[in-house]
Amino acid sequence: MQKQALPLLAMACLCPLLAIAQAPSRAAAACRSDTARQISVTGTGLGRSFQNPCFSPNGRVLAFTNFATRYNTGKSVVRTVPAEGGAVLAALSPTSAQSVNLPGQCWSAATDEVAYSSDVVDRDEIYLAPAAGGASRRVTRRPGFLAWEPSISPVLSEGKRWIVFESHSQANPEAGGELWKIRSDGTEPAVRLTQSHNDRQPEWSPKGDKIVFQREVGPESWDVFTLDVATGAVFNVTRAGELFNTDASWSPSGNYIVYSSGDADVEIANVFVIPANGGNRIRVTRSCGLDGAPGWSPDGSTIAFESAPFDPDAQGSTTLWTIDAPAGVR
Repeated sequence: MQKQALPLLAMACLCPLLAIAQAPSRAAAACRSDTARQISVTGTGLGRSFQNPCFSPNGRVLAFTNFATRYNTGKSVVRTVPAEGGAVLAALSPTSAQSVNLPGQCWSAATDEVAYSSDVVDRDEIYLAPAAGGASRRVTRRPGFLAWEPSISPVLSEGKRWIVFESHSQANPEAGGELWKIRSDGTEPAVRLTQSHNDRQPEWSPKGDKIVFQREVGPESWDVFTLDVATGAVFNVTRAGELFNTDASWSPSGNYIVYSSGDADVEIANVFVIPANGGNRIRVTRSCGLDGAPGWSPDGSTIAFESAPFDPDAQGSTTLWTIDAPAGVR
């Protein structure tokens, strides 16, 4: 894989953005044994790593996080691009901060806004931005705490929308995460949903009755759980923490969950689908590198994800890809 990338990397002095985009892509294609397709992202001033794809309600556009330096490193901007690929449509967050959207469900159909977290002030808070671009609106104001990974609910029965997010102590951000929710207009105090665990990456179900998230169940062990919003009951969906089950989001029917996970023949992580009530999982992608942060299209036909033909935590960056959802699974 690296040998295939070297000729293009050698062109960096002539065309750096082209080399950054193409070199990992050719290696990634050689690394794959599935039908996934890369999403081309073009434009000026782009960062190096494309992450966290999140479909618009009509499925025509993706929001994503664009890290400047490499995977999860440097300043980052939440941008939009046509779902089939092409030129960036808009930058939704400031270019002077580290701003990150959640893959899967970050886009409100009710108001056409995208939720993201940003450290544009002295700590990470939650913001809502018009999907077409324009001024963002700050939702959370929580001195001493960090707010990450926001997902916005559909309009619920009481006529309200809520944002669920991952909360950490500002003094000790590496400590366990908690799940909190807040009204999307920020008019009521935030409410804690979980505690005494390390819970991360929450996402509302399409009906707004459940939240899917990942919980640390042991050293280097993570499972995908759901939380019943009305009762507070939690359910372990994956029950195999040693496989490092993370990055969960819903199918449009709410009957399935897509997530990233390992296996005996998966060195880093690939994308899998599992019934929301547990059961046998289905492997969706087949890559020798990382496939993660998956999000389902609103019509159920396609799953978008980030990918690299290596471990991007150790080197390099990711690009955006799509693959057909498993037959009969929506």
